[in-house]
Amino acid sequence: MIQYVIAGLVLGGIYAIASAGIVVTYRAAGILNFGFGALAYFISRFYYFLHTQHGWAIAPAALVSVVLAGSALGVVLYFGLFRLLRLAAPLVQVVVTLGVSVCLPSIAALEFGNVPIVKAPGLAPEPVRVFRIAGVPVTMDQLIVYVSVVVVLVVGALVLRCTDVGLRVRAMVDSPAMTALSGTNRSSSRSGCGP
Repeated sequence: MIQYVIAGLVLGGIYAIASAGIVVTYRAAGILNFGFGALAYFISRFYYFLHTQHGWAIAPAALVSVVLAGSALGVVLYFGLFRLLRLAAPLVQVVVTLGVSVCLPSIAALEFGNVPIVKAPGLAPEPVRVFRIAGVPVTMDQLIVYVSVVVVLVVGALVLRCTDVGLRVRAMVDSPAMTALSGTNRSSSRSGCGP
């Protein structure tokens, strides 16, 4: 039974990372992004393009696709789209984010090719190492998911709760009018997490 629990925790960890991304997008832009899955597909397809199609090593392909391309895509979508939708009607927000979910996979197919993907590589080197924890086999890919969940949740919570940037983001999303009316200088606000 422990083996099934560990396998379930991996799938649950992937859902936790996805839901954390949706929540952070909502907290930062005030928009429920229905195109989040398409964003994840675009970045994972870019990783496959670098690692499998062009023979990059795992670490550089992961860093370029997840850290650089993922951040760049988020910034482009925020400044080019989501920031402009903050005060739009909810129906307009839903339609636009659904449009993002339709457009990004097609853009990925145009940019990276439409090759059939037989086996999607993970972030662990092949052959994937298997560890035994309490007699249960746990692969390196599963351990990477567990560590990623902890990092995403802890770093995301710390940034949103304990930094000036996080305070400004929360203030603008929660109540932009009250933030402006209160005369709060968002560039010098303190979040209350530090001295």
